[in-house]
Amino acid sequence: MNKFINTTLQLKDENIIFEDKVEEMIVKNIKSLIYFGKLDVNPQYCPACGCVKRGNSIVKNGSKKSRITLTKISGLPAYLELSKQRYHCRECDSYFTAKSEIVGDNCFISKRVKRMVLDFATNALTLKHIAETCNVSDHTVQRVINGAGKDLKPSIFDALPEHIAFDEFKGVKHAEGNMSFMFIDNTNSRIVDVLGDRRKFKLRDYFFAYPLKTRQKVQTVTMDMYMPYMEVVREVFPNAKIIIDRFHLVQALNRELNKLRIEVMNAFRVPDHRLYNKYKRYWRIFLMPRENLNSWDYQPFKLFDWLTNTGGILDYLLDKNPLLKDTYNIVHNLREALQENDSEVFKAQLAQSKLVKLPSGLRRVLRTFTKLQRYIGHTFKYNHLTNGRIEGLNNKIKILKRIAYGYRNFQNFRTRILMTNKLYLNEIPVVEAA
Repeated sequence: MNKFINTTLQLKDENIIFEDKVEEMIVKNIKSLIYFGKLDVNPQYCPACGCVKRGNSIVKNGSKKSRITLTKISGLPAYLELSKQRYHCRECDSYFTAKSEIVGDNCFISKRVKRMVLDFATNALTLKHIAETCNVSDHTVQRVINGAGKDLKPSIFDALPEHIAFDEFKGVKHAEGNMSFMFIDNTNSRIVDVLGDRRKFKLRDYFFAYPLKTRQKVQTVTMDMYMPYMEVVREVFPNAKIIIDRFHLVQALNRELNKLRIEVMNAFRVPDHRLYNKYKRYWRIFLMPRENLNSWDYQPFKLFDWLTNTGGILDYLLDKNPLLKDTYNIVHNLREALQENDSEVFKAQLAQSKLVKLPSGLRRVLRTFTKLQRYIGHTFKYNHLTNGRIEGLNNKIKILKRIAYGYRNFQNFRTRILMTNKLYLNEIPVVEAA
């Protein structure tokens, strides 16, 4: 029976002898299962004075009862009424209690429950939900997570991945900087670390803590077009190539095209409200890849008095404004060059754009592209390295923050981020410092 209960409860301590009974009791106004056991060990020395046991130098001296919180059984909270043997050392006249492997010193929550808390903490769940599931308080859940968070710090200053990706996210309200910073291994999506501030001087101080030999082994850094990131990379990673994420290039182009469409649309609000509605209703067609447009299947469309298709609608709306038409062609030519990974066509389109009248917003974006042409060249060369991995992690962070109704303490937020992604950093394959 003792072995059966031990196996069922998964309590790996041979010194615990279970009684052949289980009682149902009301604990904290909840029906619970109570198991009973006795902990008896054979101490070989006194923990107070260190004297080795000889004869009757250490004798039994009563017992101490503890109620240990266990994992739920059949949906009911479970506890172990454990009677711990106490001992008296006659050498130093001290008393001590037998210790068990299933629970820590001066603790009444089993290690298995704490392990379950950490397992649940790797998912996007609230502290309250974890606490209710594990039959502990939400404060206990936070303490367990904080304890594990101390082991989630990176093996700092001795290793870095060869391929890194940078990104930022909105952290906590009272953080040092407005935005928090995260960087990952861009080959396996493992977070290396999360910082509370993305400002340049903070990042410089952080990365300069790594030895030069370690920083020299970083080969690429993928990022958006945030200039301070580029300045930091040039300073701290002497051999790293900067890669501009292609999603942010396309996003910048689409944003300016959409701005111009809205300006043209608003110009027709009063003189031709029907045309205004067409620009408004069919905005997606302007951003749709040209190969996805239909130019042969004629169907009825709202606001049009004739049969047409998506290609015909686009041509009709572009013909109403030459500036919009030229902007559309330049934007989609650049997008297609990125999609086809053709750097020569991209450069040619940048040069061609200088000969075409374009809105000031798009002109500014294209000047930025020209300025960053060296780094955009790396985008084409390393087309398998993007910010897609880190953007996906960023979305998970937003979900975690939303279900928790926000965080006030950045360290708590950082710990949950690392745990939610199961990123125990000692498992990260990294480039070791020489």
